[in-house]
Amino acid sequence: MSAAAGKYSIAVEPAPPRFVPLPLINAISFDGCLGCLRCVKRHSCIYSIDERRQFDPQRYVDSGDTECIGCLRCVQECTKNILSRVREPRFELLGDELFTPEVIRAIWLQAQTGCVPVSGAGYRGPFAGPGFDSVWTDMSEIVRPTRDGIHGREYISTVIELGRRPDRIRFDAHGKPSDALPVFREIPLPLLLDRPQSRFVGPSARRAMARTAQELQIFAFATAEEAATTLADYRAHLVVELEGDGDELASLEGVRMAQLAYADDVLRHVEALKSLSAERILSIRVPLDELAPQRCAQLAAGGAEILHLRASETARGLGERSEAYATELVRQVHGKLVDEGVRDQVTLLVTGGIALPEHLAKIIICGADGVALDRALLVALECCLCSDCEERSSCPVELDHADEELAVKRLRNLIGSWHSQLIEVLGAMGLREVRRLRGELGRAMFFEDLERELFSPLFGRRAAAASIVHAQPALDVVPADVATCPSRFRNALSKFLVVRSADCVSCGTCANTCSRGVHQLGGPRILSPKSALCCGLDVCQSSGPSCVESCQQQALQVVPNPLWDTFGDPRWTPDLMASTWQQAETGTLPGPELESAVGASGGGFDRIELVVPIEQHQDQPSELDLSLDLNRRADGRPQVTLGLPIYGGGMSFGSVSTNVMVARARAYQRFDSFTCTGEGGYPPELLPYQNNVITQVATGLFGVSEETIQQARIVEFKYAQGAKPGLGGHLLGDKVTATVAAIREAVVGSALFSPFPFHSVYSVEDHKKHVDWIKAVNPNALVSVKVSTPSDVDMVAVGSYHAGAHIIHLDGSYGGTGAAPDIAKKNIAMPIEYGIAKVHDFLVHEGVRDQMTLIASGGLRTAWDIAKAIALGADGVVIGTAELVALECVRCGVCESGRGCPRGIATTDRELQPLVELEWATQRLTNLLSALETQLRSILGALGMSRVGDLVGRTDCLRHLDYDNHPQQTGAADR
Repeated sequence: MSAAAGKYSIAVEPAPPRFVPLPLINAISFDGCLGCLRCVKRHSCIYSIDERRQFDPQRYVDSGDTECIGCLRCVQECTKNILSRVREPRFELLGDELFTPEVIRAIWLQAQTGCVPVSGAGYRGPFAGPGFDSVWTDMSEIVRPTRDGIHGREYISTVIELGRRPDRIRFDAHGKPSDALPVFREIPLPLLLDRPQSRFVGPSARRAMARTAQELQIFAFATAEEAATTLADYRAHLVVELEGDGDELASLEGVRMAQLAYADDVLRHVEALKSLSAERILSIRVPLDELAPQRCAQLAAGGAEILHLRASETARGLGERSEAYATELVRQVHGKLVDEGVRDQVTLLVTGGIALPEHLAKIIICGADGVALDRALLVALECCLCSDCEERSSCPVELDHADEELAVKRLRNLIGSWHSQLIEVLGAMGLREVRRLRGELGRAMFFEDLERELFSPLFGRRAAAASIVHAQPALDVVPADVATCPSRFRNALSKFLVVRSADCVSCGTCANTCSRGVHQLGGPRILSPKSALCCGLDVCQSSGPSCVESCQQQALQVVPNPLWDTFGDPRWTPDLMASTWQQAETGTLPGPELESAVGASGGGFDRIELVVPIEQHQDQPSELDLSLDLNRRADGRPQVTLGLPIYGGGMSFGSVSTNVMVARARAYQRFDSFTCTGEGGYPPELLPYQNNVITQVATGLFGVSEETIQQARIVEFKYAQGAKPGLGGHLLGDKVTATVAAIREAVVGSALFSPFPFHSVYSVEDHKKHVDWIKAVNPNALVSVKVSTPSDVDMVAVGSYHAGAHIIHLDGSYGGTGAAPDIAKKNIAMPIEYGIAKVHDFLVHEGVRDQMTLIASGGLRTAWDIAKAIALGADGVVIGTAELVALECVRCGVCESGRGCPRGIATTDRELQPLVELEWATQRLTNLLSALETQLRSILGALGMSRVGDLVGRTDCLRHLDYDNHPQQTGAADR
């Protein structure tokens, strides 16, 4: 810990694990190796993992598997197609419902490096969930200044006080306090170290926890026996847990804080102990059960100093509230103390289920002053949270023999990482100190509140969840621009495995049965099955006998491919990714074996369904207008019309390769639409396509000049980005090559962080000056304002209208990105589904909806998502990740650093960039856009609409599967 110029910081250093961690996936090989002299394992892995492989016999773990990032290049390039991946079953068994395997893995990484986790590809988890996953923190935008407490000069305080504060201070006639002032302790973090409940925690680990508390100037909990023996040297930074009346405290000199368990007469014991030493602060541990609000109110009124709420290990309540979550219960306790007028007098701590730094921020929003970590400390010391821990005779990671020095480093790293991430959240909100966050429920958005405010008026009352099935639109007509554009890789990733045994007699029956070409004769022999062409037994048997049924030798099996589970995520499932690959290859949708309409996020677009009224089942109109006029202000500026209601999102030069940028521009040019430069400047390679390129002006002003502004028909101000709302852009030094540095006017190899926000904009009036600046520099340009989705996004939108913008571009919190702190993804700002409904409704209410073009982005993947976004109220959409998936991105998430994307997409590496050939990429993107266009036409035709504008705000065409779909407000479906 250090304090330079009064700024608290935690010094971190690498602390490698003692054991090779369990991998997420394992590499496997099938029989049939050709013995290639230039094995794919060596030349396709850009990180040379195979050359550094080590094996740990104690854990039966191959270090190569733990280092593998899952880019799957070796699998797809193997000459014999014998390489594959499977999920590690032991990894799946780690932890519990809260400390999931992914959470445990994240804690291990933070304890090892001390860094803020940063990754690419955007958010990869479910839409929402219980407890902490039902809360989004707010952020500031345009009219509220944010803070950059990490990269900037601003100081964000994370200090809290422990102890009782007086409700008032009385002074005597001489101006001196007439009452004794209470004692409190100030600590630089809203975080203490609790005593983890594990029988394998040995003396070295306990000393490490106490040492860490001392070094960081915080407190660790300990038993009276520990304080008298092994931890005696750290008493000044211990909270000693007492039993009964606490008589053992009398023999412990130097203890400044102690804790008693709740009992009916606990205040009597507190008073007795305070009479012995008024300087000691006493905490009372209270179970977070059905009686907690009333008990806490009584204790606070009786003079309690610290109330320490104990939740379950999975952040749930205790007793009769075991099904409720700590977020709800802490709000109730906080609210009760506020109602009783005693909240500001006591300190409220929470223990139980605090697993991630966002949990810390969110529980403080719910009313806590700070937290005490318990199980997270064990995981930082490499604990796997084995479910059978109590039955084990020994700890698999030898927690009872942890090296004290290494343990201190890992604990310090974990807390240092959390400290930085807490500052990121506070900075995004514009808060200067964490104490201002306590109980600020208005600075958070809760799932139930958003659903009730924004979806209930549209869909009615929440009901039991139903299953969802999407009928696929027909794609009978293939547009002229479409041309088959196969994969760059030898081996396609297959959903099914077709296995042929040695019993095969090469009779050819399977080849004659299969219409998809899975089985082919090669002279007298049958060739190896092409599993990637297989649609699975369920689909195959629906149209006739399958190859398995036809094989008289019973030599065939069709089974799920375990590889399918090693890539993708709830938002971009393997099916959605493979569907996008096929659209990019052929311009058409795949067969029914792939789900190409929705993902598995469990909310948002994945739970909303387009409804075709029975009376509108009719033939497609002969003419379908997908065009979108962007200038609705009648301000004398040119009209810019898109050929379809889609354009490409900002991807910065340096974030993706030049070929990707140019291919995007060429593809959108074919559809009379646009791509966006992002904030990395305007590379000269885009000049031939300048009529179809949006130039972006972001907070860093990288590469922005009057010349680049004058080249554009649309100029976009990026006030915020959905994947990292409240934070600036982030390009790590590895990707700042000489070319990138020249355009961005930066230094080669230096990381580039955009400030947040525009430091010249702190009001709508300032915002208008920005818009006027662009209009003066380029009298023919339209101005788009890209913002994220805070709680007041509706006010931001109407402010942009009054500032003179033509387009308000909402970017929801689940969008893609080249690099963003993981804590920013999902946790800050609301998903786009809510943002569209909120802004559309408000602009209608303000009477200006028809004068603004509303564009939505942030997690739109399919034509169905696009149609749903428009029905919620958007005029058009922006896509980004879908384009990269079309270029065969597998979302391995390493876009941000090192050599970047192993598949050549998000990289500036000279050797990797040629992997994405310009003509190939252009055709793939053209095919994808053609498929999206055709699907949109089919959807509009099924709805009986002749133009895409007819769908805007037509929520009556939507059905939410978690609602009864009977709007509670008259006319709600007409919006």
